[in-house]
Amino acid sequence: MAKSYGLLLGVLVMSSCIAPGSAFAQGGVVGGPRCFSIRMQLNGQVLAGPQAVTLKTKGSEQTVSLQNNCFPFPNAMLHSELLELSFTVPGNNIHMSNVPADFFNGSWEIQLADKKFPKGVFIPKHANVAEVCALTVLAETEQSLAVPQCRSAVTVTATAKQ
Repeated sequence: MAKSYGLLLGVLVMSSCIAPGSAFAQGGVVGGPRCFSIRMQLNGQVLAGPQAVTLKTKGSEQTVSLQNNCFPFPNAMLHSELLELSFTVPGNNIHMSNVPADFFNGSWEIQLADKKFPKGVFIPKHANVAEVCALTVLAETEQSLAVPQCRSAVTVTATAKQ
């Protein structure tokens, strides 16, 4: 898998706080179908989230579309421990490797920054800020991490410019 070091180098901060029920309900229901939602920010401003995401395991790849503000988690991937996630939002390609399967049942908040993150967002010491995704997953517990080399600019091809 490309960029397999993605989350391994991420700074993981786990808290034992239970997330508010409303945030958990947005991303899935205990005992119900698994799904996750993604809310994006760039430099503190709301950014349109993805309409489709691609999930990849060692043996399969599947693209899922947003349904009722939630991405359904494919049943075929339920037994995978780690997955890759990729999607495009305005101006940015997002790619995360080695994402624990447990993260795909809750609400995601992804912060992007061009120059610096707000106070309280910790990123790896030598990371390029413009390539970092600050991810917070709100599910049964809140988990926050910084994922280096997660973000790249969308490149426009010569044919698309015409």
